[in-house]
Amino acid sequence: MDRVNKPVFVALFILGTVAPVLIMLLAPQPALRQWWRELSVALGFIGLALMGWQFVPLSNMGFLTDTFRRRELLKFHIDVSLVAFCFVLAHPLVLVLGNPRYIVTFNLLTGVWRMRTGVIAVILTMIIVGTCVWRAQLGMRRNPWIWLHDITAVAIIGFSLHHILGVGYYTAVPLQRWLWIVYVVIWAALIIYTRATAINGNANG
Repeated sequence: MDRVNKPVFVALFILGTVAPVLIMLLAPQPALRQWWRELSVALGFIGLALMGWQFVPLSNMGFLTDTFRRRELLKFHIDVSLVAFCFVLAHPLVLVLGNPRYIVTFNLLTGVWRMRTGVIAVILTMIIVGTCVWRAQLGMRRNPWIWLHDITAVAIIGFSLHHILGVGYYTAVPLQRWLWIVYVVIWAALIIYTRATAINGNANG
């Protein structure tokens, strides 16, 4: 059973990660777009998709723990989260390297809201990754950290979605727009389901 399920899970995860970029490549291209802007968008899409799936507590999902060892899921979660963080950071960095004038649009006080929400999402991503990596050094207990993790994750998803839909270069394509909306609904539902299941399990225990 493991031999059947593992490749299927991996294939679905990869597809769920690259689907926004596949739609981006197949959709009509916006006029006069430089290659580095396209690269930045692709990095941002992959980073958010990776990050979104990592917000879901995979090690608490029974149908996955029946196939993968919990240790495998935890290692996968940590490794992929760090990769996703690099993609998310690369998104604005490529924009600035391509055109340094973009840095002005990242100003939280004067920038337009579609850019502000993108910057806020990146800052929150740094916070969630930092507290995950250095939770012990920061002296954070597990339960408060879990609540901080979930609240921050939901905020990142919300701000990122506002940023993507607000910029709208590719989400003007209905399939791309609906893909991100479906992703957000799935991520939020899975977070709520796994946490509710954990709370119920603790109460019964």
